[in-house]
Amino acid sequence: MKTAFATRRGIYQSFMASFEDLDFADNLALPSHRIQDMSDKTRTLEEQGAKVGLKINATKTKLMRIGTKRGDGVLIAGDRIDEVDEFMYLGSIVSKKGGTDQDIQACIGRQSRHLGC
Repeated sequence: MKTAFATRRGIYQSFMASFEDLDFADNLALPSHRIQDMSDKTRTLEEQGAKVGLKINATKTKLMRIGTKRGDGVLIAGDRIDEVDEFMYLGSIVSKKGGTDQDIQACIGRQSRHLGC
């Protein structure tokens, strides 16, 4: 991942630190302030992955914009990524609305069915 995201196009935590990607096992989030940066990161990830025989599953990949206008999308292998208002990441609901209400309600529902959080 360091090779793929050597330039600073992520979400800034402070003047000197930024989040370029959030990884866990085969889950990856690519936070960016600009859609062009997101497109560049996705294209770079696609290119670097291809070098070792990996490819992005475009049907499982989602894009969520927060506080931006609809417009240009992000492409994987020429196909536009679906845009969503919420998605599941590492078992938690990530939503444009922010907060934890949806996630807590989903957890309560899973507990009532003995599935755990």
